Amino acid sequence: MKRLFSLYDTFPDRITADGREYRLTLWFDRVLRFISLSDDGEHTPEETVDAGFAWLVDCPKPPPFEVRERVLRRVIDEIIAPPKRRLSSRKKPQRAVDFDFDAAEIYASFMRDYGIDLIKEQGRLHWCAFSALFDGLSENTPIKQIMRIRAEAIPAPTSGNMEYIRRLTELKTLYALPAKNAPQTTQDSGWNGLFDMLLANAEKGGG
Repeated sequence: MKRLFSLYDTFPDRITADGREYRLTLWFDRVLRFISLSDDGEHTPEETVDAGFAWLVDCPKPPPFEVRERVLRRVIDEIIAPPKRRLSSRKKPQRAVDFDFDAAEIYASFMRDYGIDLIKEQGRLHWCAFSALFDGLSENTPIKQIMRIRAEAIPAPTSGNMEYIRRLTELKTLYALPAKNAPQTTQDSGWNGLFDMLLANAEKGGG
């Protein structure tokens, strides 16, 4: 599998499509805003492409819509949410994190592990850096603890684990993610492919 970046080079900041080079502005806050918009179910695919291209590509004279869509799709597939290493024998993990819903816990986790104030890093911290640091958060951080609770399967009841099941069920209810009510037509637009990355993180959060 091709590595996304190396320690002797810079983070990806350009992409070439249809013979033209585009400069990227992949600050983590812009990517998260795009992910949120893609998942809200309130925007058409055309609106999603227009907003994503404006936020993530520095291009004073945007190309036609079809080209913008191809550029954005490549940015997603190659940089924002590239394929993750995963054991083929394991089932696709359930969704265990939402960058909007879990914003406070993610902020606290970055402060605890790295001393990084994500608000101050808006417009500076590259998405690849954010993603790598997020994956590397220690298991005792607030967000990783919550992700582990969401991903953990409730065991079959026995005479000795009923209290554990009761407590785990309570925690799962407390930290349950909000339901996604986006219209099916919007979900089928293909932009929900962004969340392959989140699912891979959920697999790590589940141990």
